[in-house]
Amino acid sequence: MEQLRFLSEYLALAVFVYGCYTYSSYANTKAKYFIYSILYAVVTEFFGGYYYKLFGMKNYPVFNTYTIVQLTFFLWWFRLMLNSKNRRKIVFLFIILYWIFSIWNIIFGQDFLLAFQSYTYGVGTVFLLITICFYFVETFSRDSMLRITDSTIFWFTLGILLFYATYMPFMFASKLFLNVDKWIYSLVLFSLNIIMYSCYTIGFYKSYKKMKNSESI
Repeated sequence: MEQLRFLSEYLALAVFVYGCYTYSSYANTKAKYFIYSILYAVVTEFFGGYYYKLFGMKNYPVFNTYTIVQLTFFLWWFRLMLNSKNRRKIVFLFIILYWIFSIWNIIFGQDFLLAFQSYTYGVGTVFLLITICFYFVETFSRDSMLRITDSTIFWFTLGILLFYATYMPFMFASKLFLNVDKWIYSLVLFSLNIIMYSCYTIGFYKSYKKMKNSESI
C-alpha cells in the first residue's frame, strides 16, 4: 500500500513537470489555471505522505482540506467555461452551498482531524458531476466529436469525470456494503489516478502538438 502511495506521488509530479514543459502551448487559454490544481495535488500527496512522521497522527486534515479546495476549484474552473448565464448562476450557487455544507460537516458532522469527511466529498462530487454535464451539453451543441477530442480542456474534463464518477460510488459501497481490503482499495484508487493523469497528459500533448503544427505552417 505504501508503494502505491509512493508511485501516486511521483505520477502526479511527472504530469506536473510535463504540464510545465508544455505550458506555453495553453498559456493563453482557460486551461492555464489547471496546472495550479495539479501542483496542489503534488504538494498534498508529498505532504500527506510525511504528515504522520511530522505530527504523529493520520493525514486526515491534509486530505480533507484537499477535498474542499480541489472540488471548489473544479466548480469555479468549469464555471469559467460555461456560456449560459443561468448555468453559471447555478454553479455559483453550488459553490456557496458546498462551502456551507463543508463548514456544517466540520462543526457538527464528521471529525475533520480524525476521519475522512466522506459526506463533504460526496456532496461536492455530485455538484461537480452536474457541472460537468453542463459543460458537455454546451460543448456538444457547438462542436463535432472530432474537434472536441483535439481540445485540451476536453481531456482534463474526461480525466476528472472518470475519476470522480467511479471513485465516489466505490468509496461509499466499500463503506456501506462491501468489506474491501485496504490493499484492494489502494489499488483501485491508484488505478483511477493513472487513468485521470493519463487524460491530463493527453490534454497537454494535444495542446503542445497543436502549437507545433501552427508553427510549422
